[in-house]
Amino acid sequence: MFTKTLFALAGAVAVANAAATPAKRAETHNVNLVNNCGSGNAVFLYQGDSTPQGSGTFNGPVNGGIAWVDGFSGANCQSSGVNCGVVEFTLTNDQGGGQQNAADYSLLDGPGLGNHKYTYQMDFAFTGSCTKGPGGPCTGNSAEQCPGAYLGSSTEGGAPTQCLADNTGITITFC
Repeated sequence: MFTKTLFALAGAVAVANAAATPAKRAETHNVNLVNNCGSGNAVFLYQGDSTPQGSGTFNGPVNGGIAWVDGFSGANCQSSGVNCGVVEFTLTNDQGGGQQNAADYSLLDGPGLGNHKYTYQMDFAFTGSCTKGPGGPCTGNSAEQCPGAYLGSSTEGGAPTQCLADNTGITITFC
């Protein structure tokens, strides 16, 4: 009898814990890359997939995304946007962990920071139920010309655009 009661109590606790833990919701994020530069291909990569790719819809979070124009003429853009400007982004539904969608421009060019330099105009805006943008396109290598950008070797000087909304997408436009 004691064993039956113990198993029944353990089962009730497991059911109560399962009910208290929110179910993980499915998430989908659209990444739309627009290249108006006349050369190269707009691509991005993200954590868990190091193959540069173009626009698409992704099931699950897109963490640590970095987008650039691969093969932009005259700039020698390399993997992860080395030698060129990039847009960094994360798209994720908040599953109770305090995560949020975020994006910024990066022109970090100090040692070990990716050697990112202003080479073409960049702009981005979230899509879906979150439609925030950075406050303007990145048109040069200064805080005034590139709103919220990380510049030079200062990893603390930028101001990412952030929002909490499920299934947020992003449109990134180059040139």
